[in-house]
Amino acid sequence: MIAPQRIFAATLAAGLSRRFGADKLGQRWGETDILGASLAGLDGFDWLERAVVVRAGRAITAGRIIANDHPERGMGHSLALAAQAADAAGADFLLVTLGDMPCLRAASLNRLLQACPDRADAMASLCAPGAPPAPPAVFGRGWFGRIARFDNDKGARDLLRDPANGAVLVPLDPAEAIDIDTPQDFARHHGDE
Repeated sequence: MIAPQRIFAATLAAGLSRRFGADKLGQRWGETDILGASLAGLDGFDWLERAVVVRAGRAITAGRIIANDHPERGMGHSLALAAQAADAAGADFLLVTLGDMPCLRAASLNRLLQACPDRADAMASLCAPGAPPAPPAVFGRGWFGRIARFDNDKGARDLLRDPANGAVLVPLDPAEAIDIDTPQDFARHHGDE
């Protein structure tokens, strides 16, 4: 298992919520909101450092804040900022989670850390059956330089989906893979929390 103390844990939460039509991360979810529920899965680990990448000016009270001054550049830009911060922190690994996945549990993240090889070129993803690899994912330090140059809306999808990169795929319960992108997603899953 990769020790959490070697991992920079970053949650990407700087999206513009265009498909939702409002601030989706602030929508009520159980006792908190979507972002708060998404961050809860990271609790209980002794991370090297924990950060949330948010649009500049967004006020949240969770750990270190990395301000994304250009959220219109897409998820890749947020991921680049996270990789730069992980590199600066001296992390061996970067864990990437998403701020709109409120059902992700710590036990699944723990399985991801157990499955990820302890190598600089390692890559692993939690993946629901039949779904393509995507975050939550872990990247070894060998990927930081490449990820730090991302500036698109695809994020790390191409890296994770390229068989040549050898990403380890760890099964994720579809109930935890819920990603809130639209009001329909919210309405369909809101009662499940």
